Amino acid sequence: MLEPEMLGYLAIFVMGITLGVIGAEGAILTVPILVYLFAVEPILATACSLVLVGATAATGGI
Repeated sequence: MLEPEMLGYLAIFVMGITLGVIGAEGAILTVPILVYLFAVEPILATACSLVLVGATAATGGI
């Protein structure tokens, strides 16, 4: 069975693929992954999701 951290990385990878395909709603996918799989505080997870989704969008834009 996968460890929670490895499952989290897999979920983030799938989230990136999903953002690339549909191009929207990254925070809805990112915040629960950070909170439940990486045990990040919800307020900090919201701020981190902004950075993660922004980086994913910038990479997709390039």
